[in-house]
Amino acid sequence: MHDRFKPRPDFLANGGVMGERVRDHDWSSTPVGPIEAWPNSLRTAVSMMLHSKFPIYMLWGQELTSFYNDAYAPMLGSKPEALGQSFRDVWAEAWGTVGPIAERALLGQASYFEDLPITLERNGYPEQTWWTFSYSPIHDESGAIGGIVCIVHETTGKVQGEQRLEFLVRLSDRLRGLSEPVSVIKAAQEMLGEHLKTSRVGYGEVEETARYFTTESNWTDGTLAHQTGTHDLAAFGPEILQALRRAEPLVVHDVSTDPRTNSPAHLAAFALLETASVITVSLIKRGRMMAALYVHNRTPRLWSDSEVKLVKDVAERTWDAVERARTEAALRKSEERLQLAIEASGVVGTWDWDIASNRIYADERFAALFSVDPNAIASGVPLSDFTSGIHPDDRAHVEEQIQEALETGAYYAAEYRTIGLDGQVQWVSAQGRCYYVAGQPVRFPGIVVDITHRKRAEEHQQVLIHELNHRVKNTLATVQSIASQTLRNAGTMGEARSAMEARLLALSRAHDVLTRENWDGAGLLEIVREAMAPYRHERETRIHMEGPDVRLSPRMALAIAMALQELATNAVKYGALSNEGGEVRIAWSVNNGPEKRLHLVWSESNGPAVEIPQRRGFGTRLIERSLAQDLHGRATIDFARTGIVCTVDAPIA
Repeated sequence: MHDRFKPRPDFLANGGVMGERVRDHDWSSTPVGPIEAWPNSLRTAVSMMLHSKFPIYMLWGQELTSFYNDAYAPMLGSKPEALGQSFRDVWAEAWGTVGPIAERALLGQASYFEDLPITLERNGYPEQTWWTFSYSPIHDESGAIGGIVCIVHETTGKVQGEQRLEFLVRLSDRLRGLSEPVSVIKAAQEMLGEHLKTSRVGYGEVEETARYFTTESNWTDGTLAHQTGTHDLAAFGPEILQALRRAEPLVVHDVSTDPRTNSPAHLAAFALLETASVITVSLIKRGRMMAALYVHNRTPRLWSDSEVKLVKDVAERTWDAVERARTEAALRKSEERLQLAIEASGVVGTWDWDIASNRIYADERFAALFSVDPNAIASGVPLSDFTSGIHPDDRAHVEEQIQEALETGAYYAAEYRTIGLDGQVQWVSAQGRCYYVAGQPVRFPGIVVDITHRKRAEEHQQVLIHELNHRVKNTLATVQSIASQTLRNAGTMGEARSAMEARLLALSRAHDVLTRENWDGAGLLEIVREAMAPYRHERETRIHMEGPDVRLSPRMALAIAMALQELATNAVKYGALSNEGGEVRIAWSVNNGPEKRLHLVWSESNGPAVEIPQRRGFGTRLIERSLAQDLHGRATIDFARTGIVCTVDAPIA
């Protein structure tokens, strides 16, 4: 401890905080020796440094002992004590860059650098910085190089600002040329990730509760896995979630030390993402959080204010570009729909009949529809040239309607067929009106609309009505047969009701499958699954199904569905599904011969011992007779002691 009453050197007076620190420092333990023994050249250099308002770092001797003023002190960040320490130790991480510069200064060579990039660790993490500085030699009393004066100015903020603006210009140029939202997002992610030299970048949207975040793709530098899908923002804690909802950027330099993220649960969430530092920027639009952009780094990283600002700018520009792309896509779709609407309206042409000259002027589409050469219509063609393009069966009636419109002035409307230049027959709806001057017809303009699809739909509708009538009759016949046979073979009304309901339910399930397929047929796998659904809900391991998903005709699908219902009902009452250990296997295959045939086997095992029934019930007859008849094949039931086996063999129509 220095004696407070000891006279203090005048060269340290008014030197600020660092002047006092220099005065109180124990220099006797350093290469420069006690302060009383300092040469005048050192005293003068220290005094000039301390009284300067510009950041100055001074080195003395070959050991490069450190001095600095108040203006320079903040540049050290959280580094430990630097005063009196060797320059090599204080800035060890930057020695590869600044060491050779200092060594040249010791040789008498001054230097100047502008915006020189240097990676520093002054706050616990590697940090990219930029500096403008000069190193100048200091001569001692003997004329030799006694030290170095370093006048420095940190330009990190300026350089990052310039880089940010230059990057945003490039980003805007690239996004402007993209028309799909997914392409916009991928481009923005890639450019930001490569610019920041980080591990992962992703952009996604947030649903209405502003809690679940969905990203369809993200960019990585190859060191991390892609993280797509929907993520729960609440997993990172209520503090972070609420901050994002308020549009406050989430900036975490190290998740293991940040009190918002270092709880075990939160660290587990970040560990799952393989992320140690993060920037997340939320976008509040229309009063709520709509989207977010995140930047992940797999190691701790000190994010600069400029980098955070850049992420915010990129988020906004990505949102704007995505919205623009969506708007343009919606506009394109709207235009496409408009064009489709125009085409769907069927307007294929217009005509204007000059009655006085008996010539018709029309567009090319109208002419082609009536087998008129489109090149001839510019000068007009006779009405007869167009009427000759009307289908012979309709021509006389159309000519009568035209004549009636001429005579009465009534609105003209007619539906008829034309034969075009390509020989195709088209249905059209023609509409027009005759205009008069002094009571005489002078013009007859109108349009024709293509109604071919409508006419074909009407014809198809008639076919469907006849088909529906046929199917309803067949279904009623099937229900009638089921009712008749069930009532004839039931012992009681309760038994009849139960059997009837089960069989009608099976028929209904089969109808549901066929309805979903528009009655064009059904897949056997779905038929089997629907038939066995009531028996599988608690016994999934007891019913086994295997075989190809072969396509069946409606008749065959109904027949097999009914047969499976009968077999399943019997198994529940008396067979393999009536105890705890029984099993049912339904297996089928299709041969590859010239006639495709279905071979299906129902087999039961581990159920009660089977006894051959005294008489054949309706179910047995349904399977062995009706099924065989409907399928034009063979169906047999073997009441084996170990379990019933039903075999079906039939051609596949």
